[in-house]
Formats: sequence, structure tokens, C-alpha cells
Amino acid sequence: MRIDSPNPIHAPVNANLPLRWRSGWLLALAGFFVLMLALGSAPGEAQALSDRYGDKLLHAFAYGFMALLCHRALQAPILLRSLAVVGVIALLGLLDESLQSLLPYRNASALDWCFDIGAAAIVAALLACHAQLFQVDEPDA
Repeated sequence: MRIDSPNPIHAPVNANLPLRWRSGWLLALAGFFVLMLALGSAPGEAQALSDRYGDKLLHAFAYGFMALLCHRALQAPILLRSLAVVGVIALLGLLDESLQSLLPYRNASALDWCFDIGAAAIVAALLACHAQLFQVDEPDA
């Protein structure tokens, strides 16, 4: 007789649905993304922020923070969760850059998108390491 005691880090949250969303954190992610788009769409605002803090640094911090929110919003085994975080952030970054290309006073940049994905990958990797090292077991709520 074999008895399995799965590690809670790798055990699926639900056998039928290994990927679930927490609505409060998802709302925070969506709200921050919309706020970021609104600030970036206002004429002169994005340029003023970029001149003051640096465009790539702003991308890294904004998308790194969104990766953290996305990680908290997702319930899934840690590897799936980390990959989903990077995928979601990649799609949000692509949407952001696509919208920028439609505005006459903004320009889209593949390098910005790479910074978005890089920030998400770093945050997801750090959170996965934290979960592994400290055996974080999150509630289903």
C-alpha cells in the first residue's frame, strides 16, 4: 500500500482546475494597470516621468510590482504560477506597447517590453525561491 504525502507547494489547488484567481488581488492588478495606462496616455505625463526617473527603471518597477500582484492573485502549483505570472505580464506589456503605438505623442518599444518581461521573470523567480525555501503554504481564500 502506497501513501503519498504531497508537498503543499507542488500540490494542485484543485484537481480539475489547477489555476485559480483570487478576485481581490486580480482587481488590484487590473486597477494598477489601468492607472498606469491612464498616466501614460496623458500628453506629457509619461515623458516627464521618464525624464525624471528613467524609462527602463519605470518599466522594471511597474511591471515588477504587477508581477507581485499577479503572483498573489493566482492560486496554482509554484512552477505553473511562476510561468503564468510571466505570461500574463508579457501580455499586459504587449497591450501597453500596442496602445502606445496608437498615440501620436508616444512610441512603442520592443526593449520596453523586454524590460517588462525581465522584471516579471525576476520577481516570479524570487517568489518561487521564497516559497521553496520557507515552505509557504497559502490558504485557498
